[in-house]
Amino acid sequence: MEVKHLKVFGWSASLVFFREKRHCDVCKKVRSELIEWLCPKSPHITMELSWWINKLSEVTSVLAVSKLESVDKMACYRVDHYILKRLLQGYQIPQVTHIAVDEVYARSPKQQGKDETRDDLFLTVILDIKTHKVIWVADSRRREALDDFFKIIGSEACSKIKVVATDQHEGYSASVAEYCTNAVVVLDRFHLVQNFNEALNEDRKDELDQIDPEGQMGDMMNGKYKCKFLTKAANRSEKDNRHIEYVTKLNKKMAQLEIIKERFHQIFDAPSVIDAQVILAEIFQWSMDIHARGIFNWIRNIMKDLRFWNYFENRYSSGVIEGTNRAIKGLKWQAYGYKDMEYFKLKIMQKVGYLNSRFALKWMYELKSN
Repeated sequence: MEVKHLKVFGWSASLVFFREKRHCDVCKKVRSELIEWLCPKSPHITMELSWWINKLSEVTSVLAVSKLESVDKMACYRVDHYILKRLLQGYQIPQVTHIAVDEVYARSPKQQGKDETRDDLFLTVILDIKTHKVIWVADSRRREALDDFFKIIGSEACSKIKVVATDQHEGYSASVAEYCTNAVVVLDRFHLVQNFNEALNEDRKDELDQIDPEGQMGDMMNGKYKCKFLTKAANRSEKDNRHIEYVTKLNKKMAQLEIIKERFHQIFDAPSVIDAQVILAEIFQWSMDIHARGIFNWIRNIMKDLRFWNYFENRYSSGVIEGTNRAIKGLKWQAYGYKDMEYFKLKIMQKVGYLNSRFALKWMYELKSN
C-alpha cells in the first residue's frame, strides 16, 4: 500500500508498506489487516494527515484544503466528517444561564422531502449569550428541536437557565415554559425592530397608494428610497436625511410616520418598564390618530405579550446570534451549499462553536492518544 502523510518541508510524503489480507473464519470473507494509524474513512490517508485536514478546514473550505494538500475533495470531506464526529463524542454541552435561540435557513425547497414541511428546511441554533458561542444545533425549527436540547442537558441544567432570548416563535416559548421553569423568555430587540419596520412599511405602501405612485412623490418614496424611511435618522447618511426631510415637508403623513419611528427606537433606552409603557402608549395613540393601520395593529398585539416587557427587566438580545447566522450563511456560501445536514451541523459547531482545535484540544489529544 501507498498512503499519503503530512508534508515534510513542503515536499509530499508517502508511506509504502505491505498489508496482509486473510480469510476470516467467522464472517467467511477476506479481511485486511487492522492498521490503527490509517483513517478508517479513507485508508490511503494517515490519521495524522486526517487531523491536519480537519484543522485546515476550520479556516477555509474543504475544496481549498483538497487543493492545498493534493488530496481528493471527497476524501477530504469524508475525513473531515469523520474527525468532527469523533470530536462530538467527547463534547460536553457547557453549563449556561443565558441562551439565545434562533433558526437558520439550511436547505432550499428543492431539497424538501415528501413528508417534510417548510419548518424542516431550517436548523435551530442555540447560543450562549455570555460567550457568544454556539453550543448546539438541532434539526428543523419546530418545538421538538428545542425540546430535544433540554432533554440532552437534563433537568438540573435546565433549572439553571435564567434567560432565553428568542423571536416570537410560539414553539420555542412553549418549550422553555415546560422545561426551564426558572427562565424568562425575552423577545429579541432585533426581531422586534424588524417586525415594527414591516408594519411601518405597510403604512408607507398605503400612503403611496393614496397618491400617484407613478408621479414625482412616488419616485421619492419608492424604489431605492423605501429602505431609507425604515432606517433610524442617526444611521442614515446626510444625503439620505436631506431627502427624507424634503419628502416629509411635502407629505404630512410621512412626516408623522417618521416621528413615530424615531419615538419607537427610543423605547429601548427606557430606564424602566413603566417608561417603556408610556412611550408605547404614545405611539399607539399617534398611530390611531393618523390611521396608520399597520403600526396600530402591531402595537395592539405586542402590548399583550409579556415577553416584550421582559426585555426591560432582562436586557438581553439575540442580536449576537444574528451575527452568528451571518457567519453560518458565509459558511454555506463558501461550500456552495450542503446536502448532508449532519455534516452542516457539525461544521456550524466547528466554525462558531467549540468543536475545533482552539477549544477541543483536551479531548482531541485524548482521542489521538487512543
